[in-house]
Amino acid sequence: MIVAIYVGWTMTIKPPPIQTPDPTPVINGGQEDGSGDTDISTPQGPQRRELVYNFVLLGKDVDSGNTDSIIVVSFDIPNRKVGMISIPRDTAVERTWRKNPKINGAFYGAGPDVLKEEIEHTFGIPIDYYVLVDLEGFIALVDELGGVELDIPLDMNYDDPYQNLHIHFTKGVHKVDGQGAMEAVRYRHDNEDSPNYRANQWYSDVQRGEMQRQLLTQLAKKVVSWNSVTRVTEFIKIFQTYVKTDLELEEMIYFATQALQVDLSTGIRQDTLKGDGTKTYKGFSYCFLYQAEDILPTLNELVNPYDTPLTEADLHLPQS
Repeated sequence: MIVAIYVGWTMTIKPPPIQTPDPTPVINGGQEDGSGDTDISTPQGPQRRELVYNFVLLGKDVDSGNTDSIIVVSFDIPNRKVGMISIPRDTAVERTWRKNPKINGAFYGAGPDVLKEEIEHTFGIPIDYYVLVDLEGFIALVDELGGVELDIPLDMNYDDPYQNLHIHFTKGVHKVDGQGAMEAVRYRHDNEDSPNYRANQWYSDVQRGEMQRQLLTQLAKKVVSWNSVTRVTEFIKIFQTYVKTDLELEEMIYFATQALQVDLSTGIRQDTLKGDGTKTYKGFSYCFLYQAEDILPTLNELVNPYDTPLTEADLHLPQS
């Protein structure tokens, strides 16, 4: 019965088109005098693989107009695979519209299209859609799913009375509600008077990105475990009320129903871009900078939607 409903449903919802640049005109004939036919139908350069989509998932910082978390997700529908990478929020990009080069200011500073363009320009990967959730929406969505289990990698003790933020976890697996999940993914370090303040210095934006991806994976597993198109569709309608996105409702339902076919125990691969977060760029300190040889394997393995590998020529990485 479930299979029959699924087949009937998916026949009515079509995959969204992938936006690709217009093909470059090609001169056919090879005449030395330049004569020949112009063929604009022949695509040149790397081509997008069919039904492979890239998304950027964003979490809003409560203190400022910045995006506190940036995760690129690639969904390879034919092969039922999902790739995820975290882009550290202090990643430096080439830009002219603002002096501060850190990527976390793009969404609210210039808009989602500029953020997409900066990701593509810097890392060579196109972004088809964005999804932004603020803290209130994040907490509500986790609560809608009945909470999740998170593996906390260290003791966390942090209090900020100005934000009414209090994070206290012991190392190990915890069942958390929306509030607890929010605290776990926002943790950066202990208070300076904590006995573990220095011992926890190894926990950086890289580990924070791992925690955020762990949460996303757990949430996805919960939704997929329902194995119900109807229930997933109802959740998508609730999800839509808590997020900002350029996905239409029908597109969200399409991707969600396709995700039901992914084996999330083996079909998700993830990593963080490896760089140096202590660099200074254009006078701004603590910027994340990268070397092409360090990140190309990760980009190609997890989020490259093209039919050929990305190369150093496709990247535009600022250097100090």
